[in-house]
Amino acid sequence: MAYFAEHQLIEGTWLSETKMMDTKDCKKEYLDYLDAVSKHRHTRLVVDMRTMFFTYNPELQAWIDQTIFPSLLSIGLRRIAFIVSKDFFATLSTKQMMGELNGVKFANGYFDSKETAKEWALSAV
Repeated sequence: MAYFAEHQLIEGTWLSETKMMDTKDCKKEYLDYLDAVSKHRHTRLVVDMRTMFFTYNPELQAWIDQTIFPSLLSIGLRRIAFIVSKDFFATLSTKQMMGELNGVKFANGYFDSKETAKEWALSAV
């Protein structure tokens, strides 16, 4: 993760090792994201998922929906830009997860490049 205080932006990158990740590992990573946003109180997050090869199962999607996203919203996160994975199923499960949020209000977008994602994330609060 990289932090840009002047833009209230956190940049996170998923690595190709995610293909060996299990649900427990994924939960730990999300808790680390939550911790980083909590410490820095940034309002924008850019998540580079181009080398993400993990597919979210429905139970994990529900856990993220109920545990992570409401906490991120209460901390002040408002915009999440995803740089999409080359893996179709990983991208699809991410979009499904974001589409199934129960009442959590994030502006989110999906992009092919880091430049476009950052530009969008920085375009508003």
